[in-house]
Amino acid sequence: MGSIFRPLRTLRENLRQINTAVNASREFSEASKTRGDTTGAGSPLSGIPL
Repeated sequence: MGSIFRPLRTLRENLRQINTAVNASREFSEASKTRGDTTGAGSPLSGIPL
């Protein structure tokens, strides 16, 4: 029975990590806007550092 909850726990942890990455990307994007950095500002991927 305990083995059923392990994949759910792993999924929850993975979703938490994805959420953290998305928030960091959003903060990075907002910081670039406040700095006045206009490079790639119109791109939908401008907040994701590649």
